[in-house]
Amino acid sequence: MRFCSVLLLMFLGACASPDFAAPSLDEAVVAAERKAAIEDAMETALSRRARVYDLSWPILTANTELCPKVRPSLGTVLADRKQLARLAGGLREKELDFIGVPDELTIMHVMAGSPADRAGIPSGARLIAVEGEAVEEPKDAADKIRERTKEEEPVTLTIADGAGRRDVTLSGVERCDYAVKISTSQAINAHAYSGDIVIYTGVIRSLEDEALRYLISHEAAHLIAEHRAKYIRNVTVSGAVITGPVLYVAGGLADRLAGAADEPPDISYRARALRFLAPWAEEFEAEADYLGLYLFARAGGDLHAAGDVFHVFSRETPAAIYARSTHPLTPERLARLRAAIDEIEAKEAAGEDLMPERVEK
Repeated sequence: MRFCSVLLLMFLGACASPDFAAPSLDEAVVAAERKAAIEDAMETALSRRARVYDLSWPILTANTELCPKVRPSLGTVLADRKQLARLAGGLREKELDFIGVPDELTIMHVMAGSPADRAGIPSGARLIAVEGEAVEEPKDAADKIRERTKEEEPVTLTIADGAGRRDVTLSGVERCDYAVKISTSQAINAHAYSGDIVIYTGVIRSLEDEALRYLISHEAAHLIAEHRAKYIRNVTVSGAVITGPVLYVAGGLADRLAGAADEPPDISYRARALRFLAPWAEEFEAEADYLGLYLFARAGGDLHAAGDVFHVFSRETPAAIYARSTHPLTPERLARLRAAIDEIEAKEAAGEDLMPERVEK
């Protein structure tokens, strides 16, 4: 043991040490900085989430005619402290406890223009009871509200906010039954292959409101067109479950070998493998662009702002301009978008219903 201790001391003595003396830490100052950092992170994450929720609400409520599955909603997002920490971009509950967030059930956000908003319920209000029954868990409260609203009955919420405790009675409205979630990834991306609309933080930061609303519409279009089920079907038919990993890896190796060439191919070998394994993937994306524009228009969106999504993609991922993958090239997407805008504006001028054209089969 003594020999080991001597070796340890020799080892530590041989380690390099700092040459400059950083100021010693004042624990009170560190605690204040920690509190400020947690508050800033929480406010930033929740404000981004609120923005996406508010932009999503008109899309999901204006397009129930096209959605295969709908449900009534009050336009509220419920959270206790544990759920709030998760929604706040990856903070832990202990961080919220540190800054004094109470462990209680709150109406974390009220969608702009929703029944809850029109009833005067503010975001951040404490939810005490549903139909006179005390509630403490978000799921319990959501289940009670859903049980009441699915029967098209008004529901009474007991809330507490700066104005005191009061009862508010309101009715739900139909909305497409899709969850909207936020990913903390900084990628300029979004997806719906999980069955939910997932918007990445990177794209939230990159797009103005109307462009972001079109992107949400595009992802909702994937769900309405049931692309996830179609992808699974095509992958199964193509045998990708067995051959996919081999072809994908082989394509990647071929791309690395081709990378030494002065003029790499317009479509990578890995992308060729993906297109073989998942037929119609590019066409599904084009369909989502088109159907998404109709969803966007039906929700009152500025059609001419939709193209900003693809301009951002082109700037941030220039290869999307010329290199094919599972998505159409951005110039093609923009050209189709302009044609679809002309189609929609012609229908608006003629007073026709804004319903997308279907493929004749």
